[in-house]
Amino acid sequence: MGHLETIHLRETERMIAPDARVLDVRFTEVRGERRTFWGRAKAVLQAMVWAAAIGFLIPPAWVLLQVVAATVLSF
Repeated sequence: MGHLETIHLRETERMIAPDARVLDVRFTEVRGERRTFWGRAKAVLQAMVWAAAIGFLIPPAWVLLQVVAATVLSF
């Protein structure tokens, strides 16, 4: 796993200490994913589909649970 803390880099014109550690690398700024209108619309539609699927599956599951409970308790 990477380093989670933000490291602030700065340039300096003065001389560095002889025992200083120097970073000589290229770096890029990493951003989070840009959310477009279509990306947000897709996320909303997916949430609605999952909510509908769960809503339609709860009643049959409840009936199945009642049937199993009635069968087990009838013995």
